[in-house]
Amino acid sequence: MLGMPVTAALLLSVTTMTPATGSADDRVTIEKLTVNGTGCRADTVAVALSPDKEAFTVTYSAYVAQAGAGTGNKDQRRACSLTVRLNVPATTQYAITAVDYRGFAHLEPAASATLSARYHFQGSGAPTYTVHSFAGGLDDDWQVTDSAGSGLVFSPCGAGRKVDIDTELQARADRADAPTSMITMDSTDSEVASTYHLTYRTC
Repeated sequence: MLGMPVTAALLLSVTTMTPATGSADDRVTIEKLTVNGTGCRADTVAVALSPDKEAFTVTYSAYVAQAGAGTGNKDQRRACSLTVRLNVPATTQYAITAVDYRGFAHLEPAASATLSARYHFQGSGAPTYTVHSFAGGLDDDWQVTDSAGSGLVFSPCGAGRKVDIDTELQARADRADAPTSMITMDSTDSEVASTYHLTYRTC
């Protein structure tokens, strides 16, 4: 719904910006190292590398923020911190070119919600941080896309690099007894996931 035309353009840029190194792709792997937060447990988060190695996905199965009747303060803000490691050959560097975030929201007319997102290569530069806002009256799937543009940060040569991924969902109601509103990155199937698009270059 949100940002769909932009997503198509970003997917095109992933395949044309910097070609992936052909032989290196077969040796690229990913590991889920740590999972922490009020919006996730280790058994509710799955990480997978795409068959062409040009993206990895993070799928959540219990990531929901709610506000309004029947909810408490702790329900209104949910967060998840995840560390993954992408293992690549010593002659290959990789960078995240774009991230697609997906989920579902039911927001009453006077409610609102936000998604805050951050990812960072450990030991490399400043984190990439974004905030997306959702207005009341939304009752549908949502999708937003962040693009690295010209500010690509490549992993160093010679080693896989850990990536810290932090997200937060927050729901807000206009009053405590308002009908319940919610926003989720909760996945009911493998198609609903955050997708981190990758590009590679040779050292």
